Amino acid sequence: MNQSRTTIKDIAQECGVSLSTVSLVLNDNPRISEKTRQKVQEAVRRHGYQPNQQARGLASKSSRIMSVVVPNLNHVFSDVYFGEILNGIHDRATEADYKLLLDVANEKFLANKDYLNIIRSRRADGMLFIASSIQDTYLRDMEDLQLPFILVNHYYPNSNLSYISVDYKQSAQLAAEHLLSLGHKRIGLIAGTNTYTGLDFRDAFLAHCRQKGIPESDLPWEDGGLQWSQEGGFQAAKKLLERRPDLTAIMAANDRMAMGVISYAHGQGRRVPQELSVMGVDNIPSAPFTSPALTTIKHDLFEVGRRSFDRLHAMFKKELSDHQEILPVELLARESTGPAPSA
Repeated sequence: MNQSRTTIKDIAQECGVSLSTVSLVLNDNPRISEKTRQKVQEAVRRHGYQPNQQARGLASKSSRIMSVVVPNLNHVFSDVYFGEILNGIHDRATEADYKLLLDVANEKFLANKDYLNIIRSRRADGMLFIASSIQDTYLRDMEDLQLPFILVNHYYPNSNLSYISVDYKQSAQLAAEHLLSLGHKRIGLIAGTNTYTGLDFRDAFLAHCRQKGIPESDLPWEDGGLQWSQEGGFQAAKKLLERRPDLTAIMAANDRMAMGVISYAHGQGRRVPQELSVMGVDNIPSAPFTSPALTTIKHDLFEVGRRSFDRLHAMFKKELSDHQEILPVELLARESTGPAPSA
């Protein structure tokens, strides 16, 4: 056989076995006898055969590909939030010898119902859908079909869709407790309202502050926009502080919006944290390097990605059915928060 053109069919013919047997050997399936395994492996080594993904999946019915879908947002692939999750997914996919099929949930993707067709056509073994919005109700189609599918860092209330997410309600409680412990009683909130996790954070934060005696009138909030961006945080901070210049703290529902708040405060000559404490959520890699270093709630997005791939892979292999998992969070107190200034 010519080494440069060796195929799985060539290996099977030389060894006197079927194509599926060669594929089972390549996938380390224990059903194959040791004698046959050694024969096939020797032929593979002798010819320097490199199996392609399609050949390796013949016996296992696996494409060795996982679909990953991200929202249709501006510059989504340069966004550090999505980047951390994608890095975690890629890390585990590489270890499992999988490739990733990456798509954006744009109009064409939705109109063609690719979110269904990719799995139905076996182009991928399963789908990870990262941080969908409350508008993506079409994803409920996945409930009845019971396809390998996981929402990543999001969920739908009253739904059986599988998901893995950090605990946004715990994040809100830790954030509120931190600011209240520093004596803050007039706290602005910048929230994202286009995801259920974002709504959870907003509602839990405000509720915890009210439970501790802060009147609703001293808890103004603004929507940070669909992109959850620094620009959104900047504009929301402007609105909050023009309306309530007496605020002593602003809580932003992610680090990028918090950085926008700090930028606006600096531009107005308001010192952070001496005159205004600022806090974020996620602990993105740049959070410790802001000026001042950003106090935040740590969401291990890399681990969210890793676990999402692991659970989806287990669902494809029928080792796991519906799966709903909440991951713990952690307060990281840095220099952007401090005691409330005296009246």
